[in-house]
Amino acid sequence: MKLFKLLLPLISISLSAFLVQAQDVSKLSLVGEGAKIYSENCGRCHNPRPAEEYTKKEWSVVIPHMRAKAHMTGKEALSVEAFLASTLTSDVQNQVSADSQKNKPQRSGEELIAGFGCQGCHKINGTGGALGGDLTGVVNKRGAEFIIRKLTDPTFNNQASPMPKFPMTEEDKKMIVEFLAKQ
Repeated sequence: MKLFKLLLPLISISLSAFLVQAQDVSKLSLVGEGAKIYSENCGRCHNPRPAEEYTKKEWSVVIPHMRAKAHMTGKEALSVEAFLASTLTSDVQNQVSADSQKNKPQRSGEELIAGFGCQGCHKINGTGGALGGDLTGVVNKRGAEFIIRKLTDPTFNNQASPMPKFPMTEEDKKMIVEFLAKQ
């Protein structure tokens, strides 16, 4: 009976992970919410690490384990997993040919910031997380070139930076800088 009581939560957590529909992981709202949870929840107990430190398979073991310890709901765990997955595929997605990028609809800087979950860690105009620096006025302070370089290689100026490398095009980076320049 004791073994059953111990295994029941583990079994229910494992089953809930399989009930998640694959298309949910690609929803931008989940990525943004996952970034916020990762910043606020995971960052409380751990030094935040770049997602690339673990493989997708390793994260699939970590997330259910930490879900129980952090008292996350299934949707919150899914959101964190979606956020991590959005960063883990960056090298593959950045190698996509220029031809396939031509037909891709361009998103605004504001949409990109929401889609990549930047405000999960960064504040913009007083709204967002506190793990990363405040992005209000950052283009005026640091310059557009710095921001583009940071988006290209998040650890260039700080090897311990937990900022993930996101799958974005050069045009995406320019749109983000353009949006941040107005903040």
